[in-house]
Amino acid sequence: MNKIESLGDLFDMVGCDVTYYDLGRCLHKITPQQAIQFDRKQQAYPYPFRQHAWLACLLKDKNATKDDILNEGVIWFLKLPLDEAGTLNLGTRDHFIKTIVDKILHKGEQQGLSEALEDSPYAFKPDQERMASFHALLARDLNKTASHYYHDVIRYLQNDIAAQQDQWQNLGLQGIAEMAVRIDDETHCELARKALSHAPAAFVSALCHALEHQHLPENLQNNLIEKLSSEQDALLKASYVRGLSKAPFNDALLLPLFGMLGDLASCTDDDIHLIAALAAKCPHWLSTNPQLLRIVMEKLAHRDDGYIAFKQVTAELSQHPETKQPLWQLLRSERISPNLAQAVGHLFTQTHSSIQ
Repeated sequence: MNKIESLGDLFDMVGCDVTYYDLGRCLHKITPQQAIQFDRKQQAYPYPFRQHAWLACLLKDKNATKDDILNEGVIWFLKLPLDEAGTLNLGTRDHFIKTIVDKILHKGEQQGLSEALEDSPYAFKPDQERMASFHALLARDLNKTASHYYHDVIRYLQNDIAAQQDQWQNLGLQGIAEMAVRIDDETHCELARKALSHAPAAFVSALCHALEHQHLPENLQNNLIEKLSSEQDALLKASYVRGLSKAPFNDALLLPLFGMLGDLASCTDDDIHLIAALAAKCPHWLSTNPQLLRIVMEKLAHRDDGYIAFKQVTAELSQHPETKQPLWQLLRSERISPNLAQAVGHLFTQTHSSIQ
C-alpha cells in the first residue's frame, strides 16, 4: 500500500473522487486547488469557523454519472481542528486517516466507506437548516429536479398568504432551502420579497437563514435592509442580518446597525442576538468598518456576565483571517473605554493563567 499522507491520498486509495463543501459559517463549494493546499498545509483553511474546518465530503466512484452520485454517493461530515495559523492540525488529520484505513482494511472498501465515521470523534451532524441548505445546493449542482417540498413552498407563496392562516406550519425546511438556491431567478426573488412583507415571522426567519448562503439580488437586499431598519423583534433582526450576510457592507447597512446597537454602556440579551449574528455570519462587515467592530466589543465589555460573551466573540474573530488584525489593533489601542481595557486585561490574564 502506498503511503497515505493526505485526505487526497486516502480517497485515491479507495478509488474515489471527492468534492468538498464547507458547512461552517455559511455554505461554500471548495475548489480543487483550495482543497489540495489546505490538505497539505500549504495554505490556511479558507473558511474557518469556531477554530475548525467543517467539511462535507461527497465521495463518488471515478466513473460515476450524476444519477449514480445521487443514488450511491457517500457523504462524510468532518469537523477537523485548526491550529493558531488557521491551518490543518496534521496530527489530528493523520489520526483520522489511520482510523479510516483500519476500518476499510477490516470491512472492505464499500462497507468501510459507508460506515467509516461511525463513532468517530471527527464526525458531526449538521442541524436541520444546514442539512436542508446543503442538500438543496448539492441537488442544484447535480441538476436534480426540485422536491415536492419546494413546490409546496412555491404554491404557498403564490397564493394569498393571509388566507392560508397556519398552512405555513406544514411546509418543510427543504422546500425553503430549494427556493433560496434559486433566488437569482426573478420569480423566486419576487416571492421572497412577498414573504418578507406578508409571511409569519417563523417562515421569514427560516427563509433568511436559507438566504444567508446566497448572493442576493439588489432589490431583495434593499427589502431586507428596510425590514432591518423597522423591525422591533430582536430575533427577527438577527435573522435579517443573517439573510444579508453575503451582501457588501455599505451606508445603507451602516445606519440601521448603528441605530440598533445604540448605547455603548449597556448590552442587553436582545443586543446579544444581533452581535452573535454579526460575529458568526458577518465578520467581513466588522473588518470593513472599525467603528462597528469597536461598538460590538465595547458593548460586550459592558456586560455583567464575567466576560463570557466577550471571550467567545474575541476567540471567534481572532481566528478569522479578515478580522484578526483589526481586532487586535482595537484591543491594543489606548483609545478604548476603561471597561473595554479591563475586559482585555482579564482576557490576557486568563490566557496567561491557562498557559501556566
